[in-house]
Amino acid sequence: MRIEKIAIENFRLLESAEMTFERTTTLIVGRNNSGKTSITEFFAHVLGDDPRKLRLEDFSAARRNDFLAAKQLRVEGKEDKEVLAALPVIAATISISYDPAVKELGALAPFVIDLDPACKSATVRLEYRPAVTALALLLDSPMPEAGPNDAAQLFKNLKEVIPKAYEYHVKAIDPNDATNERAIELKQLGKLLQFGLVAAQRALDQHKRGEPNVLGKLLEALFTTATSAAATTADQAIAAELKAAVSDIEQNIHAGFNEKLTALLPKIKSFGYPGLNDPDLRTETALNVVSLLSEHTKVFYTGAHGVHLPEGYNGLGPRNLIYILLQLLSFHKSFRTNPTLPAVHLIFIEEPEAHLHPQMQEVFIKQLTAAVQAFSAEYKDQEWPVQFVVTTHSSHIANAAPFDAVRYFLTKPSANGDARHTVIKDFRKGADKIGEPDRSFLHRYMTLTKCDLYFADKAILIEGPTERLLMPRIFQLIDEALDDTKKLSRQYVSTVEVDGANAKIFSPLLDFLELRTLIITDLDSVKMGDKGRYVKCPYSQGERSLNTTLREWFKVKDGEALTLEVLKGKTAADKIQSYRRVAYQIHEEKLEFCARTYEDAFVLANPTLFDLKEGDHWGDLSFDIAADMGKVETALKYGLSDKPWKVPAYIKEGLVWLADSASLSPTALPQDGAGAGADGN
Repeated sequence: MRIEKIAIENFRLLESAEMTFERTTTLIVGRNNSGKTSITEFFAHVLGDDPRKLRLEDFSAARRNDFLAAKQLRVEGKEDKEVLAALPVIAATISISYDPAVKELGALAPFVIDLDPACKSATVRLEYRPAVTALALLLDSPMPEAGPNDAAQLFKNLKEVIPKAYEYHVKAIDPNDATNERAIELKQLGKLLQFGLVAAQRALDQHKRGEPNVLGKLLEALFTTATSAAATTADQAIAAELKAAVSDIEQNIHAGFNEKLTALLPKIKSFGYPGLNDPDLRTETALNVVSLLSEHTKVFYTGAHGVHLPEGYNGLGPRNLIYILLQLLSFHKSFRTNPTLPAVHLIFIEEPEAHLHPQMQEVFIKQLTAAVQAFSAEYKDQEWPVQFVVTTHSSHIANAAPFDAVRYFLTKPSANGDARHTVIKDFRKGADKIGEPDRSFLHRYMTLTKCDLYFADKAILIEGPTERLLMPRIFQLIDEALDDTKKLSRQYVSTVEVDGANAKIFSPLLDFLELRTLIITDLDSVKMGDKGRYVKCPYSQGERSLNTTLREWFKVKDGEALTLEVLKGKTAADKIQSYRRVAYQIHEEKLEFCARTYEDAFVLANPTLFDLKEGDHWGDLSFDIAADMGKVETALKYGLSDKPWKVPAYIKEGLVWLADSASLSPTALPQDGAGAGADGN
């Protein structure tokens, strides 16, 4: 059994979001504040050990106006049923798949209400909605002087009363007939789905004097599960041995204290106690194994010469990894202690990359399946039915996972424009439309280069090391003329170096991510040489461009020429497709000359740096100068120079477009379905 998908409505950024789950590990990536924490918090609130009531702040911002609409209906004297229907409801619809051939459905049984023997799924609907009797509490202001349209007073009241007026409701729905449903008690949902969370804040560092004891405290949970009747024989034996050891200590302490106390009695009797009717004194010392493990047991790292190092002496990385593994072991043991095993064990791991070496991050995400198998080895009857959901900001973890496992969280403006909501984009649906071998190339490239496109606000694709090394300096120069809200140095811009021939392979991925991207490429002007082959030449002598990125961009058919005059005539609108814009060499302002590559464009933009004289043919000279310029040497020389220089016009034009923070309306999304918005909503 496993969770196939969940659709969440009206919870924080998850205004209307649907997410599918992988069989073992699902990876959540996305930019900051994209809703990754929202989905974790939803499960923590509803499926935690003690389901918590939600508050006003937990309702999606776009849905809060529904309270005002319901208030107006109540003022107008509408029927209670109509008013209740206008109030917002936080809901989740969970689809669980199972094998219909299984004889015992266990905790899933109450949720299977269809009559189709071939049906392989069950649907659970959870709603957080107002009680029928709660209208007065929700909408009638306790302040007599408040007017019917006093929104501030209404929301102030809602902050206090929503946890009292709203309640959870659970029902099973027939997957084949939505009208067939059955009410289920909330506690049954907790039995069906067990939830675990390894939170991002793991308190591994030392904030106060004394040694941290984070790992030692986890031993308490492991001991508690070991004492359960459902624990393995080996675990129960260990728990019994611990209890026996503590019992021996209690007896020794008891005997020792009694001996000392007996010796004190003559001195105590001098004060008149005990009298004839007073009982004698004795001691009883009780030691609690749980408190001993939790409060007084510490983990040490084996050291030389018998000097063992306290937990706090090891690095945060190894401690973080050990902590996560102990947590997972604790969750597994806890799962096994249930009299009726839950159908699914859902565990969220937030930001496992904290303090971990990049290589260790990649190994971690690959070894989760191996951990499941190792923990399940003691239980031959059933493998641990766990599904991990990992949220991360690490490109090392994200790129180590297959595309199919990635869920990309993206925020967009809501319909009314005054709030934002999260769209969950499923790579299993979207990236599958990127055919082979491009799909394999992209995954290998992103893995090898630690590409961070998943987390960037914007991106730049460049062809060579010169642009990559100079880009930070170029950002500084461009930012000088930009408003504070548009400065590139204040945005998360990912610069990706790709070969010119491979830039087109990234297009479907960039559109799927809805990532505003500038593609910087070269004109690569050529002319027919003496041997009947095209050769490099200055722009002024060029006959056509052989740049594959530009040919693909402007849909030039095989056998057709892409002339320099055609490229010169392209407008700004022609250079934009979907969320992408292409930038190639253009004439510098007030110059009759144009360049073919970045290097000669740099020369033309800064003629005084290269002693270009009036009357010379700068186009030919810049081509010759560029031929002798080492790419890396040039980048380092001018990137580190304090002397002012100008950014070539085509790069400046493109970066100004990229810096614009206004939302981009795609004008030519691909029709093959790989474009943005087709599969993630």
